[in-house]
Amino acid sequence: MMPRDGANSAELIGGTGPVMHPISMPGWLEIYKVDRTFRLQTPDCIDPGRTKPDVPWSWQISDEAGAANPIIARVFIQCAEALKNHRLRRGSPEAITIALHTCKEDLRNAEKAFVRLSTGYDKIVGEVQTAGGLKPKRGVVNNLPLIPDLEHDATIFLTGAKRALQSIAEVLNQFYGTMISNARFDKGRTQLKALNPPPDELLKQLDGFTPLIERILNLRNFQEHTPKKTIVENFRLTANEVLLPGWRVDPEPASEIIPEMNSVLTGIVSLAETCFFVGLMDNLDVPAGPFGYVIEEIPEDQRQGAAVVYRVDLQFIKPPAEDGTATNA
Repeated sequence: MMPRDGANSAELIGGTGPVMHPISMPGWLEIYKVDRTFRLQTPDCIDPGRTKPDVPWSWQISDEAGAANPIIARVFIQCAEALKNHRLRRGSPEAITIALHTCKEDLRNAEKAFVRLSTGYDKIVGEVQTAGGLKPKRGVVNNLPLIPDLEHDATIFLTGAKRALQSIAEVLNQFYGTMISNARFDKGRTQLKALNPPPDELLKQLDGFTPLIERILNLRNFQEHTPKKTIVENFRLTANEVLLPGWRVDPEPASEIIPEMNSVLTGIVSLAETCFFVGLMDNLDVPAGPFGYVIEEIPEDQRQGAAVVYRVDLQFIKPPAEDGTATNA
């Protein structure tokens, strides 16, 4: 036996509380505390060809947020864990897990850009309020405040948001055999409607998310493509007021950028969660007998500080009485 094959353990330093929710990925194990994400590699992950006898274990902190973060918990952890030990009629559990992880990573990049911008925004607004407003001196507003790198971080945000949408589309491609690309959920709905039978519940849910999806795609695509143009605007002075930072697809009016970013993040988390669980329920291979899968909310006292909400359980489903009346489970 080579030294690398002996028993070993690693103390994951940093973060708060116990480790939880270990999830296997191709090439590493992802582990969480409530406020940290760790990436652990075994010798076989580092050296799968087993070319050296003494390859060590390795770990690193891969994110300064953990299982208490709603993006990490709801987009990835709860969904990846719902896939474990379940057989699917269609779709690769590994491919779905990879798509969910990619979605989580891109959405976290968007969230980090949002946090940078909202921190700068709050600082400026607080300073202006403390000063009693902007006060011109000799008819001049000196050094009108600006959020640093607003347009740069807005681009990072929109890029991450659009990529997250495509990862959600990849989950649907696995579950339903569709070929949605470039986050074109409008074309995806057409493909889903052509299935026999069509997934009515999923289509109903996607209809509700259409405004969110179109808004993200328009803001991102028109940063680079014609005929319209996305315009990002910092604090700016008019004859009547100071306008807050906003964005718009010209010639539409601007909307405030910070509140809308927050709504976009919340909306994509909900979209990812919805698409995954509806797709999973449509594709679980239910065993014979009086059993069925149900989605249930995880009790607060079982979450251990994580932001997970749902899980899938196989439960005994008592059949109806012979006379057609329902019976209690």
